[in-house]
Amino acid sequence: MSSNVRITYVNKSMNKDLPKIFLFMKNEVPTFDCLKDGVAWKVIEDVGRESSCEFSFPIETEVGASWSKRTCKTKKLSSSIGSKYTVLKDDTGITIMPDGSAGDTKSIDVSNDVHVENGISVELYKDGKIMMSKDIVGYGQKATFVLHPKLYWGVASEIQEGKELSSAVLDSDNFFEQNIEGASNVTIALYGNAKDGYQFKVESQS
Repeated sequence: MSSNVRITYVNKSMNKDLPKIFLFMKNEVPTFDCLKDGVAWKVIEDVGRESSCEFSFPIETEVGASWSKRTCKTKKLSSSIGSKYTVLKDDTGITIMPDGSAGDTKSIDVSNDVHVENGISVELYKDGKIMMSKDIVGYGQKATFVLHPKLYWGVASEIQEGKELSSAVLDSDNFFEQNIEGASNVTIALYGNAKDGYQFKVESQS
């Protein structure tokens, strides 16, 4: 996956109950629980039968941190796999800086070197929107993110972009996994109905 992926979503379902479609990514660390830790990166609403929605999934990932219940935030840095970043306090206040290599070449590490109540939250962003987060990272601790080129699709009655899946009303806790390794254009469709359930299907991928 070396360039942005153009994704087209098509509704081929009988969705008279107007479900919302959402996408998220998994943090491929053993402790990650998508129902507790997953974040809705993209939410698609009101796309009628045979209608579609196009958007771009960017390759670039940014990293930042927040504190005081996310009311205060650092700047965002362009991040790369295998790199480490540290949240620290300099003569201007709390900020985030590159800090060498991560403990694993497949991960992004963010260390907390500031004393703030309840620790910091660390966020990864794509297209300016939160796509993954780790809350309550205490002083001297770190958040580790391991990303694979996979998107996960789900259906929800109530869900908001940038919010944890734990706060959503999900129609199912089974998610459709889509491997986008090497892809540049993808079309995915939703089939089914409220009675029999919904299913995602990759229509084309190149």
